[in-house]
Formats: sequence, C-alpha cells, structure tokens
Amino acid sequence: MGDRVPHHLRVVCASLLLAVWPAPPPAPAADVLDARTALRLVFEIRDLVHRNYVEPVDSLAVIDAALDGLVAALPEGENLYLSPREMVELGAAPSALPGLRLDDRQQVELLGEAFRQVSRQYLARVGPDTLAHGMIWGLLAALDPHSSYLDPAAYANMVERFRGDFEGIGIYFEVRDGKLLVIAPIVGSPSYGKLRAGDHIVEIEGVSTDGITNEQVMEKLRGPKGSRVRVTVSRQGRPAPFSVEIQRDRIEVRSVPYVFMLGPQAGYVRIARFAETTGSELGRALDSLRSQGADQLLLDLRGNGGGLLSQAVEVADYFLDAGELIVYTEGRTAASRREYRAERPPRWHGLPTVVLIDHGSASASEIVAGALQDLDLALIAGQTSFGKGLVQEQFPLRANGGLLLLTVARYYTPLGRLIQRPYSSDLQAYFRAGTDDLDPNAVDSLRAGAQVFRTQLGRPVYSGGGITPDVLLAEEQYSEPVLDIYASGALADFCSRLVGARDDWPRDFAAFLADYEVEEATLDAFAASLGTAGGGAPPRLSPAERQFVRGEIKAGIAQVLWGDEQRYRVHVNGDKVVQQAVELFPQAAELARQRLRARGRRD
Repeated sequence: MGDRVPHHLRVVCASLLLAVWPAPPPAPAADVLDARTALRLVFEIRDLVHRNYVEPVDSLAVIDAALDGLVAALPEGENLYLSPREMVELGAAPSALPGLRLDDRQQVELLGEAFRQVSRQYLARVGPDTLAHGMIWGLLAALDPHSSYLDPAAYANMVERFRGDFEGIGIYFEVRDGKLLVIAPIVGSPSYGKLRAGDHIVEIEGVSTDGITNEQVMEKLRGPKGSRVRVTVSRQGRPAPFSVEIQRDRIEVRSVPYVFMLGPQAGYVRIARFAETTGSELGRALDSLRSQGADQLLLDLRGNGGGLLSQAVEVADYFLDAGELIVYTEGRTAASRREYRAERPPRWHGLPTVVLIDHGSASASEIVAGALQDLDLALIAGQTSFGKGLVQEQFPLRANGGLLLLTVARYYTPLGRLIQRPYSSDLQAYFRAGTDDLDPNAVDSLRAGAQVFRTQLGRPVYSGGGITPDVLLAEEQYSEPVLDIYASGALADFCSRLVGARDDWPRDFAAFLADYEVEEATLDAFAASLGTAGGGAPPRLSPAERQFVRGEIKAGIAQVLWGDEQRYRVHVNGDKVVQQAVELFPQAAELARQRLRARGRRD
C-alpha cells in the first residue's frame, strides 16, 4: 500500500479499471464450488456477456474460447480442444459436424457436456472451481483485455480498495526474505509515533513472524476498531527487541496522498487512484493550496491506473464551467449514449495548470487529462498514456457471490476522441505495448497515423493509443544495477541503520529538505554494505548511479525520521520530470489567457 516506488520505476499493472460503481454489494460468499454451482456460474456469466457486452458477440466463438480455457486449466499432458470450425479447416466433412450451428440450448448443453467429460475422464482429479475458472477465463479473454471475473475474496478486496478505508494499525509493510518489515506508518494512524520505517516486527501476540506471508500479516494486524494487538519490534539502535501495544482504528487510505507547495506560487497535487472519496479529497487539496497562495497547479497523474468513472467526472468538474461536457460513453446501440457534464462552479478555473501523465496513466486518468486538453484548460506533459477507453460495469453474481467486470461501453473525450488502443487475444503483448513505445522520445512516432482533432484554440490533439502529451518530457533511464539496488531493499535497511546510529538529526524537515546533503563517505559506506551483503567486492557506481543513490538515501532518512509524506517530498524535489514541468507554467499561463480571450469573444 502507498506510493513508495519512484515514478521512473513504476510499471502499469493488469488491473487497469474504469468501473461504473453500483450500490454497495452484499458480502460475498465463500468461493467453494461444487460441480452444479460451478456450471451455474459459467452459464450466468455467459448470459450476462450476451445481454450486456459493448457489442454483439459471436456466440460460437465464445463457446470455443470457454472450452479452450477449460483445456488450458488442466495441469498435465498436452490437451487440445478442436472447435467444429477448426475441424473443417483440417478437412473434416461439414455434414458430420452439426456443431457448426447450435441454438442457445445446445450451446449450454455443449459446455455442460465438456465440463462433465473432463471431470470424469481426465487422468488427474481437478476441482470444479478450477474447471469453471478456466472456462470463464477463456470466455472473457475472447472479448477484450479488461473484462474480468473476480472470485468472492478478490471482490471483497476490490470493494475495500475503492472504499478508501479499513480497520487496522495503519502501516505500509513488506515481507522480505520471510521477515516482516515496516516501510512506514500511515500519518495519523495508531502506529504513527510507535513504529517507524525500518522496524522489523519479530512477533505478533507472542508468535514469531518468521516466514509470514502478506495475507497472514493482514489477517493478524487488521481487526475491529478499538481492539488491541501487541507487536514485538527489533529496531536499529535499540539493544534488544521491545513490545508495543497498538489499538486498532479506522484507517483512511487517501487517493490524493500528497498535496504541498512547490514554491511561493505553484501547488502540487498527486492523485494515486480514483476511489470513492477522490473528488472530495481533491476539493480539500485545492482549497488548501489556494489558502497558501497557489495560483499555478501541477496535477500529477503518473502511474494512476484508473478507478471509478464517477470520480473522474467529479475531479474534472473542478476545472470546467457548469454545463461543459467532460466525457461521454456509447454502448451497443446509439440510444445507449450517456453524457457527463460539469455541474458546479469551477474551483480551479482560468489558472495555469500542467497535468503530468505517463504510460501508467490510464482509464479515469485519461478522462481527466483528455477533458482538460480538449477544452484548452491545461497543458498536458509527460509521456503518452496507456490507452484504455473501455468502461466496465459491475455485475454481482448470484451463483457464488463473485463479481463480473464486463465491458459495456467505450468512452470518448469532449471532442469525440476514442483513447482505446487496438488489442488482440495476446494480453501480454497488449499490456507490454502500453508501456513501451517504439520511440518514446520522438513525438512524431507517437502521433503517426492518429486521427487529428482541433481544440477551440486550434491546437491539435490526437485519438487512439492514449492521450498524447502537448509537451513530451523524457523520463530518466536507470541502469540495471540501480534498479536491482532499489528492488533489493538494501537502501531501506541502510537508512534505518544510519538513523539508528545517530541522535543528532535535524528536527525540522524544511531545513533538512533545503540544506541536508548526503556525504561522499555515506555513499561509500552504502556501497561497502552492498559488497558485504553479497559476499564480494563493493560495486563500482557510476557518477549518475551515485547521484541516484544519494537522493534515495536522503529520501530514506526522511522516511525514517518523519514518515512517508516527507520521503515523497524529497523524491519530488529531485524529480527531473517535475522540474521540467514547473518550467512549463509560462506556457500554461499563455494557454489560460488565450482561452479567456476566446470565451470573451464568444460571450
């Protein structure tokens, strides 16, 4: 949990989501399926696909894909399903293959027969839930990369993730080499002031945590508000482990985790995801920045893989005039078009705004960036976004309490741009292509072949394959050794030891941010610690690698002493993409002036 990884090290994950959020669902049931329930689940999902998918589906192709998925779920042997169409291609006589034309009842019977044959005849015992999940996976993979099935446990996790809170002690953690390490306590949580970054939780309620899993950590540390849990902690600089009793509370997981001033005029807002509270969080953030004198805004959507459509609309609403179109969706028929417009007076309007995006910005992030770009409200900078223009609706499943996320519409920016990238059945290639342009530093390669639209001010914007930035900002590239160092956790361990070894650290973070510099001797000590841990000679770091490590050590010290927000401030202070974005405020100001003049002429 949290935003610990620097922007240049993040990758887009396969859970990109733009969802239509229904009423709160009932508590999911356990996902233990007998054969009858498993088949009922498959049939229910098939029916929902036929009735609700964004476009009419080839029913036989869906059946073939489900049976391919069934075969793929079998663990042993080279199993193969040949569809009637494939058998014709191999020379079988069509007259011998009545399956080329099956009505709805016969299709259902075919699925059931295949399920039962595999259950009875396959050499190894495979549970009904495994067979059903294979069929569902195959069926949905034939549609698009974003329609998906969640079992009850994954469904419950998703509800919690988008609700924006949970009950527990409030820490970011990771399990490394079987050890439970505190990355940072959440500011304001019960753990804040009791635990700190780098702590090793060695026992929970007197039971050793050696070999613990992520799931076990959440099971043991989460619990009802007001309940208590005792943890034993090993900390650098303390001669022996000590015990801490922590009273659990409701923990808010903010989707707008970082809000601060970059200077006397510029405010910075980072939106990490679009959850139930994102709109209200952004409203408070903008009010806070205005009270501090901000009249410029850097809105950072890098690495934000999306979330709730309603919250994308609410975020954009802060910048638009009432009545302006934010986004519209279209489903299977022309009558399914639905428009989303701004409904309130703008909170941040006519002020210079720069929006940062990258390959990991998707879905709801692209709705916000696309609307602000189409309406000449912001300068979009960074790299081309992921390119997800499909909307999933949630269908709670009667059969087992799981959830179907099914693509029911495509979304379009105010000018009518479709952002969705082309896709095929190769899902790995699809997600890889979203983060790997042929030439990410060449603007022309990003725009080649794209349909051109013109804003009211005559600026060109492009459709297909994501949001193309107005200004391309190249990300820093780091060597494999640097990425390995970051991923290993060695920096976090070193910073914890470093802070524990001294007691003369600055008490004021602002002074630390402005004045503290990591000394060469500290860099050398870190390199030496890598050699010791690896059992070899210390690695030789290039000047660029040493500079990276210098910044990471400073950020790690800030995290141990003050927490995650201050760690992030150090990262942003040294983020070259942010530095470039700040230099774009004069262009953003000129864009705001041009829009104001154009509106004056219209009015």
